[in-house]
Amino acid sequence: MQLDTTLERYEAALQSLKETGKTIEIEEALIILNTRDAVQIALKEQKSIPTSRLQKVIELDTILREKAPLISKVINAKTDKQFAEWRESVQPSTEAWWWKLETIVPPHPWEKLDWLWKSLSVIGWTANLSLLVNIATRFLSGSGVELLGVAAVTLPSILALLQASSELTKAGEEGFEKLLEKLKIPKHYQQEAKLASTGIMFAILISFWFALPSVSKIYNSNGLKNYRKGDLGSAEKDYQRAISLDEDNIEAHYNLGNLYEDWLEFDKAKKQYQVAVADELPQAYNNLGRLYIQEKKYPQAAVLLAKGLVLAEEKNSTPEIKYSLFKNLGWARLQQGRYEEAQQTLQAAISIAGNPNAKNYISNPDAAHCLLAQALEKLKQSTALEEWWQCSQFGSRFDVDEDTWLHLAKEKLSKSKVREAGK
Repeated sequence: MQLDTTLERYEAALQSLKETGKTIEIEEALIILNTRDAVQIALKEQKSIPTSRLQKVIELDTILREKAPLISKVINAKTDKQFAEWRESVQPSTEAWWWKLETIVPPHPWEKLDWLWKSLSVIGWTANLSLLVNIATRFLSGSGVELLGVAAVTLPSILALLQASSELTKAGEEGFEKLLEKLKIPKHYQQEAKLASTGIMFAILISFWFALPSVSKIYNSNGLKNYRKGDLGSAEKDYQRAISLDEDNIEAHYNLGNLYEDWLEFDKAKKQYQVAVADELPQAYNNLGRLYIQEKKYPQAAVLLAKGLVLAEEKNSTPEIKYSLFKNLGWARLQQGRYEEAQQTLQAAISIAGNPNAKNYISNPDAAHCLLAQALEKLKQSTALEEWWQCSQFGSRFDVDEDTWLHLAKEKLSKSKVREAGK
């Protein structure tokens, strides 16, 4: 009689699933589980169970299993762990499968691809960590650690490490799942959510990585400001940082070469100029060619300077750059003994310097006159004296070669006056 009564209650409780369609209340779900407990107790207490009653239990259990998704959905509406929390409170026996209905619910169609999303997430955060290491290395190497570099990598580092922690550690995974629960993201979408967070992190890091050339330009600009202020130590650090962030920042290489040349560290300067020459920067051809002239490597200098002039025309470089290339090429030809070529090239430089729009931007316009005077003397032309006079007007004593030319100009002019007086 007890088994019949409990079976009737069990059947009536399951009937409510059919009557209410796809929606039931938590209280109704609890009634179903409670009546199934009563059925189990009755089965254990009854010594002999008629076959018809066993068939009835099996039929009703089949209905319960079919409705497992609906019951689990109702119970776990607030959190995916609600059913597990109920079990902790009730402490059902191990064979009470009805208290574990969520484990027999067929997987959501999206969960079938969880292995794919999980694999892509692992690949994604591995890529994120690689990007992070690359960015951090660029910021924190070269000229030492500085505040902006630390600030630039701290936030993405924390985000990337937290993201990796959610994949690698149990605590991290549980924390991430709690976050998804608070955001009311269903369990069957959690792997997709993890992949999405990995994708967002990758987008942030790759955007930052692509922005490194722009950041490099900022450091290069700061280096120029410090250089003009005379703070050469800070300028060097800025240039080095610019290069570490973007190896292809040719302007930074060129500026660093200029700085080393000011410090008379010519080997270091040449290395920086050579990088800039590889990227076809006309002014780098000029500076490297000038260093070769000072090393008496005149053929190499002439070739570099000639190529630099071609590039300067192609890139429509400033008159200052063109002037320097013509002047130094004329200097190389003079040292090679090719005086007519030197004359033509130096006259081209003087023509550029004579343009009113360009004159203010050329720091040593009379250096070409000093070199032209030497070429004209070799060619035994009387106009050499006029060029010596022009050389003497604004010669610089801050450049070793120009200081020598200025001294030579004054000697030539002095001898000319003596000769004039003798006549």
